Amino acid sequence: MKNVALLLRGLPNSGKTTTAALLRNRLAPAVRVSNDSVRYMAQPRDFREFTIEASEVGCLDLAISYVESGFTAVIDGVFEDVEFLDAQELRFDRKGMELVIVTLVGGLSDLLDRNTARDPLARMDEDRMRELHESFRPRGLLLDIDGKQPEEVADDVLDLVEPLLREEGRPLPEAGADVLFLRHGAPEYPRDVYPDPYRMGLSARGRAEARAARSAIGRFAPHAVYTSDFRRAEETAELAVDLPGIGIRREPALRERVFHQLAGVELDEVRDRLGPDAEAVLNGNSDLCEYGEEETYREAGERTLAFFSELAVRHDGQRVLVVGHGGPHAWLVEKALGCRLRGSRGMRWDTGHFSRFRVGTDTVSVDFINRSPEDIARSPRTAKETS
Repeated sequence: MKNVALLLRGLPNSGKTTTAALLRNRLAPAVRVSNDSVRYMAQPRDFREFTIEASEVGCLDLAISYVESGFTAVIDGVFEDVEFLDAQELRFDRKGMELVIVTLVGGLSDLLDRNTARDPLARMDEDRMRELHESFRPRGLLLDIDGKQPEEVADDVLDLVEPLLREEGRPLPEAGADVLFLRHGAPEYPRDVYPDPYRMGLSARGRAEARAARSAIGRFAPHAVYTSDFRRAEETAELAVDLPGIGIRREPALRERVFHQLAGVELDEVRDRLGPDAEAVLNGNSDLCEYGEEETYREAGERTLAFFSELAVRHDGQRVLVVGHGGPHAWLVEKALGCRLRGSRGMRWDTGHFSRFRVGTDTVSVDFINRSPEDIARSPRTAKETS
């Protein structure tokens, strides 16, 4: 099922409340979100424009939260302002969701009869009913409710919207790979020597970060998984990926740029060898330092971008999880923005966090950077949208 919220709007006495409850039960997992209920939680409980708009926004915020958690939201209320609904429809679309609006349309005489049949304390003033009926504008799918019971109306609503609820979501753009890039968990740095990247694994915090990424990766549902062959990345992938039938491919091209000749060398000796560049290197920023025959910054960037260019062909139209490091991540961002980030560490990308890219053979675009696993796990499901 798509990531959908169904908004049922109509005049008072049109049966929105009962119909919405019936639809919720038939679309499970689903939740009914009543604008009246949200408005009644506030004080004052009046019908001023300020109060109504606040309740409508709150109602849709709550619906979005449920849709992010995998529910179909069924919203009911008058929702008289169609310009407000235009903006909300766009808001849902930007979040990868669909807001399906159904207007219950009833004749004035039918609505007045329904009003008369209600408990006297629940009836609306007839003059107000006539005023609302005259000014109420249709929006979305229109459904005639004259003479119908709520069960019949619910059936009719499902007939209208079920094709929308069941159809596949938006496909991926035609070219390129959808890349979810996970930074490895926090490593266990050695205290007195330059780390050996093939031996330095995760700290206790890093292992917890890797395990915390599982649900987000499951939500993304990758077709393939690649990891750097440095131990901290491999261990992260091993702990984070729990997908039947999906193997983890070790890829040297995803390595961080490091000085292999210094692995295991005591820190005082490293400082002697690197001179004024030593502290920046030991604090994780080797961008501006070149050492002996080691890979240069330019060579490392070219190596990484060549891999992603090949990835775009190999996994055209597919989702790919990559587990790696800050350097390759920065080179992808550089390619996307058309700028140089060498030496700059202002862009935050925390261990155990995700960024998402669309990678073509010669293009890169960014969806988001540095999103937590919790945010990913609560975002709309992608497997059906991008199959």
